[in-house]
Amino acid sequence: MTIIIDDHAQNLKLLLFVRQAWMVAQDVQVPALSPVAATGTSKIPESASREVWDERWKQQWNRSWAWFNVSTVQDAPLSQEEMRNLSRPGQDLHPIVPPFWTVEYGDEGLDLGAFNTWDRQTMPNFPSRSERDALPALVKAWQHGLTTIIVLPYLGYFAHRLNGSHLVISAETRNDPKLYAEALQTGR
Repeated sequence: MTIIIDDHAQNLKLLLFVRQAWMVAQDVQVPALSPVAATGTSKIPESASREVWDERWKQQWNRSWAWFNVSTVQDAPLSQEEMRNLSRPGQDLHPIVPPFWTVEYGDEGLDLGAFNTWDRQTMPNFPSRSERDALPALVKAWQHGLTTIIVLPYLGYFAHRLNGSHLVISAETRNDPKLYAEALQTGR
């Protein structure tokens, strides 16, 4: 039995940070963050209108979630040339490397120090007993096709079955054995 626990989905966390810092895409339903990101000196760039940044964020958010439908696990590392190609804007979704905001739009207007601080605050404490404490529910979820659990810094209980093999949960859900077991039943 192998289930990947992605508790450092940095591409998604950076998008959550951008949304918080620039107050874009407020019409997109995203759970409240926990902890709330202190955004430092981040400021929406004047190189495009707020509406353009809003649309760019929405496109990147949708693209990031769409990536989970094409993602695969690869044993061999990528070559330097492959990594260079993936680090250029406008690339198609790659099955191994998720799309990143900074690849498409750079880091203009982002206080990366503030992001890194918040990113560290959202990392789980190790070792985590979460999977061990929810093992019977985890085994059943795996038997029903679950291969990946994506943990995001959302406030309170959150569980959403993205597709047949991917489950998105909040860190708070993962840290509570009862809630975690309940979440693992989502979408079966």
